Amino acid sequence: MPTDVHKRSAGVEYDLTAITDMDRDAETSKGSWTWRAVTREGKLLYNPNDNSASVTWTPNSDKNVTTHFNYKGRGMELSDLTDFNGHVLSPDDKTGMIYEIKEDKAIPWIFLNSGPGNTTSGMKAEWMTKKGGKLYVGGHGMEYRNKEGKVFTTDPLWIKVVSPNGAVEHIDWTDNYDKLRKEAGYPSPGYLTHESAQWSDIHQKWFFLPRKANPKAYVEEEDEVSCTNLLITASEDFEEIKVVKIGGEAKFNPLRGYSAFEFIPDTDDSVIVAIKSKEVNNKRIRSYVTVFKTDGEILLEDQKLEDELKFEGLFLHRK
Repeated sequence: MPTDVHKRSAGVEYDLTAITDMDRDAETSKGSWTWRAVTREGKLLYNPNDNSASVTWTPNSDKNVTTHFNYKGRGMELSDLTDFNGHVLSPDDKTGMIYEIKEDKAIPWIFLNSGPGNTTSGMKAEWMTKKGGKLYVGGHGMEYRNKEGKVFTTDPLWIKVVSPNGAVEHIDWTDNYDKLRKEAGYPSPGYLTHESAQWSDIHQKWFFLPRKANPKAYVEEEDEVSCTNLLITASEDFEEIKVVKIGGEAKFNPLRGYSAFEFIPDTDDSVIVAIKSKEVNNKRIRSYVTVFKTDGEILLEDQKLEDELKFEGLFLHRK
């Protein structure tokens, strides 16, 4: 993937790439034993002078990225996209594989197993960010409960810290995730689910855009309409936490949830471009792109991406 930033009188233009998680539709055809994700190229134009932003997607830029790796007939359900140690990486939330994305190939790099690292199942990885020269990989950040409301696994409360050579540390983030949901007003059995997070070296803080929030225990039908407009920031030790509502109540749509975001370069990590997804009753999938400031001001309202594809990873190309 080329890296490019273009300066124009109307602002600064960045190349961007989005990637899909198509769930069961990722299999190219029944019995093919090939699974795919789709990448799409576009341009982000940001003008700090008049506080404006726009996104355009390049026609006919969609490209299949394929693999034969799968878990019980599922694979290539890619949930984020980032550059690390000179490579563009994406996690498969079904197999636990971290792939290097190179042209139309998904090249396996490392396998992450679930929870504390002694399990046989793959990690359901949802977000990635870089901190201190290492790659941080996290999941939903909530315990999973059965229909009776009893916890049957806390694996999603663990994160992974990966070195450039692929060494993996397994870190229990239970307390950190618990502090986030309590401060946001969703203590257990309520929950937040996280699919996007970033560490900011500039602010020395964590930034989270939770996808879902509910004051009650998880119920699938309610969860589908529990998307948030929350931006949560936390100090490195999670002792100081702040919650901002993006756009306020008037701009809140509980059917659209954040699935990925990036800070726009050269904004002191104060402007964000994000992807949202809409999934309700297994009906038509929708994805949207939006731009806003960390104080909650929206610069680009939700803009729908063409086709019924669920994009869950976003990468801004920079020099």
